[in-house]
Amino acid sequence: MTALASLQELPLPAAVSYAPQTIGWAVVALVLLALALFSAWLGWRRYEKQRYRRVALEELKRIEAQVKREDERNAALAAIAPLIKRTALAVAPRERVASLSGAEWLAFLASTRGHFDARTGALLAVVSCAPPEHLAAISPQDADALISHTRDWIAHHHVEV
Repeated sequence: MTALASLQELPLPAAVSYAPQTIGWAVVALVLLALALFSAWLGWRRYEKQRYRRVALEELKRIEAQVKREDERNAALAAIAPLIKRTALAVAPRERVASLSGAEWLAFLASTRGHFDARTGALLAVVSCAPPEHLAAISPQDADALISHTRDWIAHHHVEV
């Protein structure tokens, strides 16, 4: 027993440090942090640049709900054309877009990835300036097609500045 009592505990090695042992790893960490912050900033900037799209799509959703209600249908259909114009003015130069109407307006929409065909293009012209009795004559299928093409244009248009 006395022989065992004279034994001592083996000393443990010092804890391993997680700090980088060379300056190179600190530089790599700083570069990675800078890249992460820069990409987050770019993402935030893009998110903010696309805010007008989110606002326009929310308004279009409200318009679509109003089109379903018979008492608000005409006013809702009449609000589609100004919504498209405001959305275009949010990204394109005012001098280029504000004065467009008719065939020139439809050509602009087509050049910015719009998919308004002859029927929905004509409907867009009708809802922008027609009296209420003409708006009442638009079928629910045509109204749905116009809303669908408007949603597609708002979500996917690209204006070269």
